[in-house]
Amino acid sequence: YEPHETPPSLLADLVWKIVQAEGPIHIDEVARRVSASYGKEKAGSRIIKATRNALILARKSHADLIVEGDFWFTIEQSINPPVRDRSNESGATLKATAISMLEIREALRLAREDNAGGDDAELIRSAARMMGFKRVGSDLQARLASGL
Repeated sequence: YEPHETPPSLLADLVWKIVQAEGPIHIDEVARRVSASYGKEKAGSRIIKATRNALILARKSHADLIVEGDFWFTIEQSINPPVRDRSNESGATLKATAISMLEIREALRLAREDNAGGDDAELIRSAARMMGFKRVGSDLQARLASGL
């Protein structure tokens, strides 16, 4: 099958496993993972649509699958959000919009604990470093600031 031609129930199982392993995760990133699992390099509009439909179907089978905007995660991930080190990442995973507010708030909370406070600019820099960013560009700064 092509990803967008895969029976919805099979695709639902795949996206569920992706979210369990990597949530909170942006829908576009789930679609990229689906594409990669089929040996494809990109996720076009048909694959993104099929991924969205599969996530909706998976949610019917898994009550602990949550969606917030374009991010998908489990209840456990909402309780204990992972803070990922992206220092070895490339591409879309480095976009500020690809980082969930759950992860941002957790990174800021940890930064606040580590720094025993500090002003907002220090917290933002510390949280960004924790997530593997060496430089805090304007997009990342704005995204992290919105999590304060």
